[in-house]
Amino acid sequence: MEFSEGMRHTGTSTCRLSPDGQFVAGAVGHKLVIRNTADLSVIRVQQCLDAIQHLEWSNDSLYVLCALYKRAVVQVYAVEDTDWRCKIDEGEAGLIHARWSPDGRHIITTAEDLVW
Repeated sequence: MEFSEGMRHTGTSTCRLSPDGQFVAGAVGHKLVIRNTADLSVIRVQQCLDAIQHLEWSNDSLYVLCALYKRAVVQVYAVEDTDWRCKIDEGEAGLIHARWSPDGRHIITTAEDLVW
């Protein structure tokens, strides 16, 4: 029986297999690392603004959502297009959840209930 080398990641929701099974995304602090599952070769490394608390794949495995709850920011990266990226900044409203919508092209965020 052969085993691959271990893959480092931080947190309980920061290592996710893509829905199509071709990729695995892991977060190590501020870095998003996307690997090919066949040989665990690194496909992409992306530096985020802060530590990643949550990772989630779009349902077609083309995009990875990174939630940075401490900064109230969501960053999204495309697997195939290294120039494409998206940043959603919830600002003072805060951010407690970020998820893909069922179509995999929209992101649903939930802010803290603040009273001014």
